Amino acid sequence: MNKQLIKLKILQIVVDGILILGAFALAYFLRIGFIFSTDFPFDQYMIIALITMPITLIFMFFARTYKLTQQIKSVRHMQRIAFVAIENVAVFMVLYYFAYHNFFSRLILVNIFLLTFLFVYFWHRIFRWIMQKSAEKEIGVYRTLIIGANRPAEEIIKHLLKHKSHIKPVAIIDAFGSGKSVIAGIPVVGKMNMFEKAIAQHGIDHILQVDHLEQTLNIINYALQNNIKYTMPPELLGIFQGHQSIEEIEGLPFLIVKPKTGWWDRIW
Repeated sequence: MNKQLIKLKILQIVVDGILILGAFALAYFLRIGFIFSTDFPFDQYMIIALITMPITLIFMFFARTYKLTQQIKSVRHMQRIAFVAIENVAVFMVLYYFAYHNFFSRLILVNIFLLTFLFVYFWHRIFRWIMQKSAEKEIGVYRTLIIGANRPAEEIIKHLLKHKSHIKPVAIIDAFGSGKSVIAGIPVVGKMNMFEKAIAQHGIDHILQVDHLEQTLNIINYALQNNIKYTMPPELLGIFQGHQSIEEIEGLPFLIVKPKTGWWDRIW
């Protein structure tokens, strides 16, 4: 990850922490009223909230809520944030009980869950907009070399540009040459003999291979040796989207391809 992306992600994490504390504070006042109760001291409450907050941020890393390639508006991301909000309440409840042996109100716990979910989710929506605006100015983007000039390559390029992705195509190489000099606004810079030169000239951080499977081994080896990120769509291997997943068998990662089945197969 480049330095600009690291700075942006640090901003996201810091604001997450502030919003989580804000959710705790607002939950308190919504239940107690905008006063400080002597029966349920605000300072004791916020001390436990301060201890809980970094634990929740760590949990967010394990829940992959900071993954760059996820769709923020997706149900999956909402599920991640919901799990984070549940964890936030659970850790706070346990810590408060062990510290003070009693609790004032269960409604506060419900408020903490709802406010944490809403604050974090909508901030992530805002942050996604910030990332898109940054990508327009080439701040925090992966300058990407596309391998292949076929129709799938054109569709992927258009999709990335339309959604203002941090993965930004800047050049295209076609192993056998292309009759087009530009695809979706991105220049076709030559054949595979221009591969290394194109990477140097365009400051490539990321290689996205969409065609020419026979070149895969050479491209991957080059990417590994030069610390360049490499990705390919499953269609390049003849696998249709939605049928593939990465699973571990006895600790070893495998690409699994299977037909779509019932929802129950996802939990077994």
